[in-house]
Order: sequence, then C-alpha cells, then structure tokens
Amino acid sequence: MTTREEMYFNCLMIEALVKSMVIKGITDNRKLVEAVDEQFHPNSDEEMEAYSEAIIYARLGVLN
Repeated sequence: MTTREEMYFNCLMIEALVKSMVIKGITDNRKLVEAVDEQFHPNSDEEMEAYSEAIIYARLGVLN
C-alpha cells in the first residue's frame, strides 16, 4: 500500500471508531481525538488534517 492508500484506509477506520464512540454517547471532542491519537499516530500535517476531517465527518454523520 502506498502512503496515500494507508491514510485513506486509516480515515475509514477512524470514522468507524468515532461513529461507535458517538453512538455509545461519547461526544466530547477531546475524548474522540485522544482515542484516535492513541490508535493512529499522525506523522505529518497532512495526516493530522485528514484524521481531523474524518473525526468531524463521522461525528456529524451520527449526530445529524
């Protein structure tokens, strides 16, 4: 897998993680970010931005 493919795959996994947390009632942004940082360690600004967007999209997708 290339780096871009890995990042895309990680974003999909992050969305699934965040969706499950939000469904369980965890909606605090800090807790969501901490959970993602624990499992996925972004190495660049591009990765951090992509992971942040994945968190936002997943959270809003469940809450809407």
